[in-house]
Amino acid sequence: MAKPRTTLWEIEPHTIAKHIILKSYLGAWFPIMGRYNRRLLYLDGYSGPGSYSNGEPGSPIIALQEAEAYFDFCERSGLEKPEIVFFFIEEDKKRAEHLKASLSGVNFPEKFKINVINSTFEEQAKSLIDHLEEKKLMLAPAFLFIDPFGYSIPFDIVQKLMSNDKCEVFINFMYEFMNRFIEREGQETVLTSLFGTDIWKNIPVSSMNPNERKQAIHSLYQSQLQGHAAQYVRSFEMKGKKHATKYFMFYGTNHKLGLEKMKDAMWKVDTGGNYTFSDATDHNQGVLFGDEPDYEYLKQLLVRRFSKQKVEIEKIEDFVLCDTPYRKAHLKRSTLVPMEKNFELKVLTERKKPWSYPAGTIIEFI
Repeated sequence: MAKPRTTLWEIEPHTIAKHIILKSYLGAWFPIMGRYNRRLLYLDGYSGPGSYSNGEPGSPIIALQEAEAYFDFCERSGLEKPEIVFFFIEEDKKRAEHLKASLSGVNFPEKFKINVINSTFEEQAKSLIDHLEEKKLMLAPAFLFIDPFGYSIPFDIVQKLMSNDKCEVFINFMYEFMNRFIEREGQETVLTSLFGTDIWKNIPVSSMNPNERKQAIHSLYQSQLQGHAAQYVRSFEMKGKKHATKYFMFYGTNHKLGLEKMKDAMWKVDTGGNYTFSDATDHNQGVLFGDEPDYEYLKQLLVRRFSKQKVEIEKIEDFVLCDTPYRKAHLKRSTLVPMEKNFELKVLTERKKPWSYPAGTIIEFI
């Protein structure tokens, strides 16, 4: 969508899908990171006004609600609560004021440190990086939600923030705008800043069909993230009403558990595992679309990777998590059990229960 001119605007279906992923992931992130850390940081780089014209919650409210749910869990379980520092950054003054006003009358937990800042993400991120470098500090465990209307996200900022081991990013890569302007003169500086390289100039976009063009641009940004910022990267494609790609949500982390939880969150939106949502789908069905997972394809991937090998279950799970679109939950009951019953694999270690694959199980793919 074009950048709204009003303080509030109507929410679109693909935004609802994006928020489902965000909500689901934060529901896991706060408890995991809060268990062993006394301070957490949530930074929303383009927070908006906090709500939409019909009252739907925006990303700041979703984050606060998930943090409150985590604190309720701590209360019930007798767990110590960490301090959670929220930075909601919004360049538009009226939207920042709307967000601040909507939060002012709410009684949040004492350990919530909420900051609504009328500024730009780039300015605040650079200030944070300079402070950390000057004081020789590492960033507290942080989740960065970077969701602009345009595509001027400097890659070096993402890279520097991700150099902190416990930092994770969820980035809106605005493909629709970039695809429209990538051949226009005057975009060289901003595109080189976005990709962190001028290799994008080597993509022969004018001679590519739309799908080839999309794949090339997507692959370059993913390879840049995975090669220079995060160890694990996963993306989710959002399409508009005409089924054309609007943007990709890129998630980056340095920890497998984060990747696992984000894949779980993405599968809630697309239960078929294609990591795609389209506004063109029947809106009366809600936003949870997609078919059942294609377990036959997962089986093919396993055979292709491990054919005639004897391999531990942990290595197989790691492959499914890091190198396929599937969740670890899709592996055992839905894929390995049918394969074993069809004599397509053999379990070489003893086990207490049939059709189970406990830690240390060695499997041979026949």
